[in-house]
Amino acid sequence: MILYIDETENEEIFLVAGLFVETKGDVEIAYRNFKKRIKGFRINPKVKSKVFTEFKSTLLDNDYQRIKVKMLEQLQSLDCQIVFSCHMKTKETFCQNTKESVYISLLTSVVENGGEELEIIFDSFGKADFEAAIIEKVGSLDNVVSIVPGDSEKEHGLQFVDNICSVIRLHKSNDVKDFYYNYVKKDLREV
Repeated sequence: MILYIDETENEEIFLVAGLFVETKGDVEIAYRNFKKRIKGFRINPKVKSKVFTEFKSTLLDNDYQRIKVKMLEQLQSLDCQIVFSCHMKTKETFCQNTKESVYISLLTSVVENGGEELEIIFDSFGKADFEAAIIEKVGSLDNVVSIVPGDSEKEHGLQFVDNICSVIRLHKSNDVKDFYYNYVKKDLREV
């Protein structure tokens, strides 16, 4: 089983979400179908190349909500599970060391509740020492076969889970864009 991992935060919440799928091929088919569904959307060509390179949640949430809805609709056709874990912030400042520790703790919780023989791909941080700590700590869990950082431009499952993270964050924060939540709630489990 493949597990794609990403994280998100706002002033109140830090969360880690995982998208569990049987194979990378399943994700690639869903991604291709999603891109076909939005191919005809009218967008400025310069902006389109940016949006279509990496479907980042911040861009879709604010400016391209129709595209986000199409992505979430396509996600419903994918045989998947979504597991997430949250940390409610107690202070306004959330220093890097604390963030890294909380990330590993939340990730461990998601992985421990995700089944056997997991191949994990987490969104790269570009911080070698932190990524090594993630690999060492999470990679030692009994149900982990492999764990590697990935580039979301190349790993389409990371684009899906990035958008799932923002949906969960918006829901937990009672944001007005919470209508996205209806697209993922049937596959969602908090640990």
